[in-house]
Amino acid sequence: MKDPGFHRSRKSPKNYFSWRVQRVRPVVSRLQKIINVNNLTILDLGCGFGALTKVLLEKKATVIAADVDNKSLRIAKTFLPKNKRLKFIKVNNSKLPFVNDYFDVVFLFDVIEHVKDPPTTISECKRVLKPGGILYVEFTPYYSIVGHHLYDYAKWPIHILPKKLIKQIVYSKHLDSFLKPKDYWNVFSALNKLRIGTFQKLVRDLTMINERFIVKYPDYFQINLPFVNYLGLLKDFFTMSFEGIYRKGIPKKE
Repeated sequence: MKDPGFHRSRKSPKNYFSWRVQRVRPVVSRLQKIINVNNLTILDLGCGFGALTKVLLEKKATVIAADVDNKSLRIAKTFLPKNKRLKFIKVNNSKLPFVNDYFDVVFLFDVIEHVKDPPTTISECKRVLKPGGILYVEFTPYYSIVGHHLYDYAKWPIHILPKKLIKQIVYSKHLDSFLKPKDYWNVFSALNKLRIGTFQKLVRDLTMINERFIVKYPDYFQINLPFVNYLGLLKDFFTMSFEGIYRKGIPKKE
């Protein structure tokens, strides 16, 4: 399917899946410059409709696609044909049902800002990573101008308004979207308000390979502004999407 673009992606789950596939291709390409995913075992945690999983399977990786949402997993299974290198897992909480040192790569792509307990989620991701394994994280910080995730309603920081008024705005406007006002509201109200600095502290025991502070407008431009990292609390406001790639250390031999 031709890339439907950000705005048309909301018209159907199929359009949304197609748009997400195009969005994650550059992500996997950047990762490939660090580690060849062919034959690696990868966890796509918070897999959603499975777009990232699809691209990883194309690169011959073995993927466990995990999510807390049964509906998302059902939809993902309709988009991804059966594959001996693919397994779907329903996770119920922050504790992951995997043994230590199991995965070569763990992805948290547009996920960590939605979980109830970010410290435990990050700790679990580090636990299940093999020594030398890669953790990839991308998220929109809550205090970004678009940290509300209500992109279809506003391109400005609508979350500075009282919560009651935000809910009225969401429920008063029915968009041309397969998502309902309730879906948008549930996403917004569940955001954990994660800051970039808070996240960086959670991964400080890992080796940082790269961090990007991205300003973008979907389908038009995207630019990395590394200096934003030195703006203190303001780095959240200017960063529309934060990307971090980290490596788990290899224990030293005694």
